[in-house]
Amino acid sequence: MRTLRVKLTVPAADAPESARQTFATLSELHADQAIFQVNRTAYVDEETWGFQVQYESELQTSREYVQTTSLAELEQVMARLAPASFEERVTDDR
Repeated sequence: MRTLRVKLTVPAADAPESARQTFATLSELHADQAIFQVNRTAYVDEETWGFQVQYESELQTSREYVQTTSLAELEQVMARLAPASFEERVTDDR
């Protein structure tokens, strides 16, 4: 089984709005290719929020953590981790 997961990790109190918007757009665009979730935690703050992208296959698990609101950058990470099973769909950086 192969699984691509994207988790937005944000502060428990107040998440950056731009990160939430990016997450919403990305999860709509790739709902059929990945599992999306939001993790609210006291262990991150306004400076350390980010996206954890993880790909699991039978042989290994790969992951990257990136702090960006760029859809194109997030897609590049997703494509790099799951090169054989991920279809890029962002045509511009909305």
